Amino acid sequence: MLIGKYHLFKYQSYREINHFTKDHDSKYDLFISAFTHEDIVTTTFNKLESKKKVWLIFPEYSIDRIHIKDEIFELNIKDESLKEAEYINAMYSKYIKPNKKAQICIDTTGFNKPYLVYLIILLKREGIHQIDFIYTEPKRYTKKDKTEFSSEKKEEKKNIIIEPRDIVSEHNYYSDAGENDLFIINVGYDSRLVNSVINSVSAMVKKPLLGFPSLQPIMYQENILNLIKSKTELGIEPNDELLYAPANNPFITAHVLSEYIKKYVNRYGEDTINNIYLSPLATKAQTLGMTLFYIFEQEKYDDLDINLHIHYPFTNTYSASSSEGYFRINKYTIEFNLFDKITNN
Repeated sequence: MLIGKYHLFKYQSYREINHFTKDHDSKYDLFISAFTHEDIVTTTFNKLESKKKVWLIFPEYSIDRIHIKDEIFELNIKDESLKEAEYINAMYSKYIKPNKKAQICIDTTGFNKPYLVYLIILLKREGIHQIDFIYTEPKRYTKKDKTEFSSEKKEEKKNIIIEPRDIVSEHNYYSDAGENDLFIINVGYDSRLVNSVINSVSAMVKKPLLGFPSLQPIMYQENILNLIKSKTELGIEPNDELLYAPANNPFITAHVLSEYIKKYVNRYGEDTINNIYLSPLATKAQTLGMTLFYIFEQEKYDDLDINLHIHYPFTNTYSASSSEGYFRINKYTIEFNLFDKITNN
């Protein structure tokens, strides 16, 4: 693989949670994490030292707050079509905006993906210089290849998937479909989410992006079993080229997207492409990678009159407990002005 600009970001891994906390004790001024019932989320929150720690309570998780003793942030959503922006804007104004120069760490492990995507877009737009993101890998998913991250409240029995739409951003430009529009779907375990998003936009090419190497060896086989459920809808033929990027590495994910999309546009011609859609349905690390590509290359494709979209099948409810065991914790240091610094030097 050729070395690209995304490889310049800092990435560290720790096999033991104690190794990570020892390396970072007393370093952070603010630590933000999304509450779930998973040990990989609660253990990190409890062990990591920070001057201030905050739990985010996302409405899709239906969390019982009674036993949470730490500070929490939650918000009654007024507009479902803007909920990720509404929630994250309020959280940002309360905790991050007053501390722009502070040492901040955000644990992505328990995040619902649309909120994470919007947060990264907002941080870039607001001129935040640097933040550490962490992501903890589980040893296994609770129901193996049958694990579904979207969930249904038994008492409600309602359709869990709302109509897919773009995640809110300042770049939500819509145009007519181009004859060679592209849709890249970061395929994860939940085939319901994949199938719901596949036909939600008009695109000539629908290209799966798989996490490989996967978080655990067995997870690749489990992911393939779910990909097969969407094979017909994706239009995959036996000799088709699939895209691969490590499931735990956002920077290689961004690099793979950058290189493939550049070649795709050169092959078909910018005049035949009006829209490129990205759908982050796999790990939080790859969601981070997709969003990094989006925020750093949006302007370039705007200049070509090609609209980049991050498209997602929103759900009413989401599982707050889908994994078991602690395997490894990864830290990704995002310098939002890194490329500007390199250019200026």
